[in-house]
Amino acid sequence: MEDKKIVTFADEEGKKNDFEVVDVLNIEEDKYALLAPVGEEDDAYVYKIIEVDGKEEYIPIEDDDEFARVSEEYESYFGEE
Repeated sequence: MEDKKIVTFADEEGKKNDFEVVDVLNIEEDKYALLAPVGEEDDAYVYKIIEVDGKEEYIPIEDDDEFARVSEEYESYFGEE
């Protein structure tokens, strides 16, 4: 059985939320993760992965053009053959 990678984020109130790393995508020099809340398969979020002091950190994509580029790349995996 394959191990699932889980990351945990704290919201504004300090409540911890677990997300499963569904997929990781490399675009040019950047790395992005598709994260889904544990137990909720209908929602997914895209985060940019950066390395800080040897550890991976997940940051939300705030730039609309960058988000569109990453979304197009993910959608190309599921396009019609």
